[in-house]
Amino acid sequence: MQVRRILVPLDASAASLAALAAAVELAERMDAELVGLFVEDVRLLHLAALPFASERGVFGSRGRPLNPEGMEQSLRAQAARAELALSEAAGRRRLRWTFRVARGQVLAEVLVAMDEVDLTALGTVGVQQVRRAQIGNTAREVINRATHPVLILPPGGTVRASIAAVFDGSPASLKALVLASAVAEDDGGDLVVLLVAADPDDEQRLRQAATSLLQELDITPHFVSLAEANSEALARAIRRERVCTVVLAAGSVASGADTARLLLEGQGCAVLWVP
Repeated sequence: MQVRRILVPLDASAASLAALAAAVELAERMDAELVGLFVEDVRLLHLAALPFASERGVFGSRGRPLNPEGMEQSLRAQAARAELALSEAAGRRRLRWTFRVARGQVLAEVLVAMDEVDLTALGTVGVQQVRRAQIGNTAREVINRATHPVLILPPGGTVRASIAAVFDGSPASLKALVLASAVAEDDGGDLVVLLVAADPDDEQRLRQAATSLLQELDITPHFVSLAEANSEALARAIRRERVCTVVLAAGSVASGADTARLLLEGQGCAVLWVP
């Protein structure tokens, strides 16, 4: 699978900047173009127009009135910071990049932009007090509705080092294996193939199919059989193999959003979701 353009929705938050860092790594390896997107959320503009709307500071007890002009100025400033972060990150690696600002609902605009790229990189939203990443609503909906691969980064996540692909023989898992092999090959890291097999005969069939494909790409994987076909068994295997990035196909092991949440929150893994 060839990745030519990588979308990075940016809002200058720590989560989106983590996604940008990972996207830069992939773009450099795959000679891809970075496509930055900042969405001016119309809900914020509508809120600012309400007569009773106010913004409360972290330490202040009194709210500051909101107004459309002030919100417009704030959004422009956020967009400028996002574009600067993209230009500096891409410039250090001499990568091709574009940036645009859209106005609308964040999820809708991201989904539209995804139709024009090969892969999208998103950060998780929020960090709990126990320092576990929380998958945000936008990332969750993108996973459920994506037609192209989506990379989700937890705080401190990376696409370097050991990469795992879940393989059950389905067309989607075959795409996941091809994409995982491309990332591992460009990074020089290890590729772990997690086999979801119903019995020993099925495991042998999957192993042969994966070996045949990867031999053509000159990659020697490490095979691991999942004792059970569920998210918990996957998480245990990921922890045991010390994997940093999991490439997960639609329909493999468990539903996409639930499995991604488990890996992001419990394991701190980056998740590359392949629909």
